[in-house]
Amino acid sequence: MRTRQRILLVILFFLLQSTYAQVLLETVYVSRPKTAKVVPAVRYYYYPNLQAYYDTCIGKYLYIKEGEWITADFLPSNYRGYCIYNNNYVLLYGFTEDEPYTFINDHKKKYPANFSSKRRKDNPVVQK
Repeated sequence: MRTRQRILLVILFFLLQSTYAQVLLETVYVSRPKTAKVVPAVRYYYYPNLQAYYDTCIGKYLYIKEGEWITADFLPSNYRGYCIYNNNYVLLYGFTEDEPYTFINDHKKKYPANFSSKRRKDNPVVQK
């Protein structure tokens, strides 16, 4: 009889310990602080020669094709002769909206296309 009681007590002890551990684990998980969404300082690059944008948040290009704005992972094949790494782009600081192309006419006037093959040393910055 005593051995049964001891075995039951040991089993009950382990059951209670595992239940207590489950509760502690859950409360630690629930009490974690939530992280805020990070917004980059520069969301868009504007390429004057292409009249296109690059969205750094989603990693896609925005360009016009047949009168409509397209979002794509890569530039289309007819832009093959253009090198996007020659520093001929404009950083759009402070512009976080989803449609930068609404200001395309302003950007064309402020930053005209330069088809020179020379690498640019400066990089103009526009604030909305």
